[in-house]
Amino acid sequence: MVNDVFNRPNQKSLSSQSEPFAFSVAFNYQLPALGPNRAARAAIGGWTIGGILRYASGLPIPVPTAQNNLGSLLFRGTFANRVPGQPLFLKDLNCHCIDPNKDLVLNPAAWSDPAPGQWGVSSAYYRDYRYARRPNEQLSLGRVFRIREGIMFQIRAEFFNVFNRTSMNESIANNARATATYIRDHFTASLETDKS
Repeated sequence: MVNDVFNRPNQKSLSSQSEPFAFSVAFNYQLPALGPNRAARAAIGGWTIGGILRYASGLPIPVPTAQNNLGSLLFRGTFANRVPGQPLFLKDLNCHCIDPNKDLVLNPAAWSDPAPGQWGVSSAYYRDYRYARRPNEQLSLGRVFRIREGIMFQIRAEFFNVFNRTSMNESIANNARATATYIRDHFTASLETDKS
């Protein structure tokens, strides 16, 4: 969304895919044929261990949409203004200490609506307003068995999310003035709907 069509310098913004810090590594290692005898060497040697590890910054969170009356006047919205001095987060998204049933993480007081009929002055994204980091680790183990010339048999196992990391859904940030809800509220509402 273009924030203010009459203020072109204000349209400069980060990409929604901006990740300033990203580290990726892929590796493959084939075990040598080591062992005290031929049977041990045949059992141990030839196995290939591989993996892809990726660690990166969180993606930018979109700035909330303003709730002034600009949409009814021009049939399009604008962004809320960032309040100077207000923290964007109530808790660090990467602390692994958030209880989604009790904790809110985005600070609604960090955003204010422009005056009625006015454009917002915020960018679409900010460098310091990002979702939590999501590490990604994958490992593989495999081996090719040569039965005879032209015939091979391969065994391969792929492991995704090797360290069994759990991650919460991304926080919803499209309306800073909306009444905050917790996961338990959505669960209770769905139960009540099922009963009716």
